[in-house]
Amino acid sequence: MKTKHFLLGAFALVGSSLLAQHSGNVNTKEAASGNYNYQNQYQNPTVNTITTSYSSDTEMVIQIKGIYNEKATSQRAVFSILQVGKTAEEVTLLMDERMEQVMKDIKAFNPEIEVVIDLISFIPSYDYEVQKKLFNPKTYNEKPSGFELKKNLIIKYKNTNDLNKIMSICAKQEIYDLAKVDYVTTNLDHIRDVLQMKASEEYKQMLTNYSAIMNMDLFKKEKTLVEGYATTYPMESYKSYSAYSQAAINFAPDSQVNQIKKNTTQFYDAALAKSHTFVVNADITEPTIQIFYDLTIRIKLREDQLPKNTIIRNNRYYIITAAGDIKPLAL
Repeated sequence: MKTKHFLLGAFALVGSSLLAQHSGNVNTKEAASGNYNYQNQYQNPTVNTITTSYSSDTEMVIQIKGIYNEKATSQRAVFSILQVGKTAEEVTLLMDERMEQVMKDIKAFNPEIEVVIDLISFIPSYDYEVQKKLFNPKTYNEKPSGFELKKNLIIKYKNTNDLNKIMSICAKQEIYDLAKVDYVTTNLDHIRDVLQMKASEEYKQMLTNYSAIMNMDLFKKEKTLVEGYATTYPMESYKSYSAYSQAAINFAPDSQVNQIKKNTTQFYDAALAKSHTFVVNADITEPTIQIFYDLTIRIKLREDQLPKNTIIRNNRYYIITAAGDIKPLAL
C-alpha cells in the first residue's frame, strides 16, 4: 500500500509539472503557493465575455474591434559611442577609426544595410590646478585636460536576425551601448484600408443575423458611427519580471540560508485577441507593430412620430383694427 501511495504522488507531481511547463516562468511564482491548487485544476474557470452588442427600446449599439499584426518593413538600431582623448585631434582620429571599421565590416556583411552617423557633442574636460601667489591665497583655475566626443551610430536593416551580426561587429570596436531599436512600417495606409474592409464585412454579417433575430430590417434604420485607430510598437509592449527559483527543502532550525539575488529580465507581451472581434496576421512569431481599430455603430430602432424631412409650419394670423392697432386672431 505504501508503494502505491508513493507512485500516485509521483505521478501527480509529474503531471502537474507537465501541465505548467508551457505557461512560462512568469507564472511560476503564482503557481508555487501550495498544493491546494491541485484539487481544483480540472474545474472549468469562470470566463467573463466581452460585450460587443447591446440594445434598448430606442437604440442598438454594435462594437467591432480589430488588430493588425504588421512585420516591420525595416528596423533602426541606435548605438551610442563615447570617445575620450588628450587632444581634439586624437579624439577625432580614434572615433573615425572605429566608425570606419564598423561601416566597412557592415558593408561586407550586407551592402543593403544603411549606416548614418549622428554627432551629439564635442566638449573639453577640465581639471583644476592650484596657483600660489605672493600676496594672494591659493586660487584654483580650470585647465583643459582632454576632450570628450559623443556620436550615435544609426543602422537601418530589414532582416531582424541581422541585428545579431551588427552587434558583433560593433562589439569588436568596443561599441556596446545599444540605445534603442525603432520599428518602421510603410504600409499604414494599406493596413487601415484592410481593417476598415474587414470591419465592414463583420458588421454586415452581424446586421444580417440581428435582423433575423429581431424580426426587423436593420439595414434601413438610421445610423451614426464612430471609428478610431491606435498603434503600438514592440518597444512599448515589453514587460519585466524577476526569475523565480526556490528550493523546497526543510532546513534545520539553526541553519543559515542565503537567498540568491533573482535575475530581472523582459519579454515581449503583445495584446491578445480575446478582447477583439478579429485579428489579421495572427500567426507571427517575431515582435510586431500592432495596429488597433475600433468601430462603434449606433442604430436608431424607434422612428420619429413624424416622417423624415417633414416641414412644420406655425402660422399666426393678425387683424388690424379701425384705429390701426394689430391684434392676434385666435383660430
